[in-house]
Amino acid sequence: MKKIAYILAVCGAIALIVGVLVSNKRAAAERTRKLAEFSSTVAVRAEVVASCEYSGGFTSVGVLEALRDLSFLSDVTGRVVRIYVDEGQSIKKGQLLMQIDSEMLSAEAASNEATYNALKKDYERFKNANAQGGVTDQQLDNIRTQMIAAESRYLTSRRRLADASVKAPIGGSIEKRYVEVGSFVNPGSKLFDIVDVSELKASCFVTEKQRLNLLRGQSVVLKAGAFPGESFEGRISFVGEKADRSLNFPVEIAIKGDKKGLKPGMFVTAVFEPEEQKQGILVPRSAVGGSVQAAHVFVLSKGKAKKRKVVTGNMVDERIELLEGLQPGDSIVVAGLINLTDGAPVRVVE
Repeated sequence: MKKIAYILAVCGAIALIVGVLVSNKRAAAERTRKLAEFSSTVAVRAEVVASCEYSGGFTSVGVLEALRDLSFLSDVTGRVVRIYVDEGQSIKKGQLLMQIDSEMLSAEAASNEATYNALKKDYERFKNANAQGGVTDQQLDNIRTQMIAAESRYLTSRRRLADASVKAPIGGSIEKRYVEVGSFVNPGSKLFDIVDVSELKASCFVTEKQRLNLLRGQSVVLKAGAFPGESFEGRISFVGEKADRSLNFPVEIAIKGDKKGLKPGMFVTAVFEPEEQKQGILVPRSAVGGSVQAAHVFVLSKGKAKKRKVVTGNMVDERIELLEGLQPGDSIVVAGLINLTDGAPVRVVE
């Protein structure tokens, strides 16, 4: 009996040991499986999409320009004998800027005037004589043709004489002077750069979607880096009807009121704010992948990330507007997209 009891005890001990080993093996296998599953999942951060009210406004960086920036060219040939203005000087429209030697031009104008007056008197005599039959119609037409040609030469020479006294075509200031006393100029020679800063305009570009919400006369807020904390009022004076090669539309904004030291060439940020608020879906920029024409997000479904195409709109601060592709309540991946593929298992982390 003792021997049988001993054998049974040994068998029980062996069975217990075997059971423990089998249990441990199963536990190890389960841990290995869970570890493999854990290591195969992608850690992501998620956000539940919700509809919200927001402003459809946007910004665009532009450059300030003068209302008029003129490169003033010469109309006549001659030598500069006197200059009345210098760089940086303010001028008025019609003000005398410089004088070109006009002695030969004056003599030419006087000669042409005398010729024209003589032919004009001859034409009157021929006209009276033709009425009495003393001069043929052909003779009258010839003297009339000569008179008209002489008048044209006289008016042209008088215009060249007037142009020898170079006057400002616009008001403003002399930005640069290209001539000195004694310089010889020809038609087309550059004389002055004249800048009119009585009004300024900001030139910038907007996208095709942004272009749809802009109207001429719309109010715009401008901010300049040179004047932090300050803003300037402007109104859209021009909106392009044709996009450039980069599919952007030109916009010009006229600045009204006190410009407080703003100068042409300064960078400004134009803030376009529509009057009406919009209702829609905004998601973080990091959640959207792909390109503008083929954007996508990853939507969480049953522990996996599903790739879904979306249509993007404008940027709103640090978020982007989604026009199509998502519904309120969808859970999307906002971080961890680097190693993410369509259908990949994921685990959400805080």
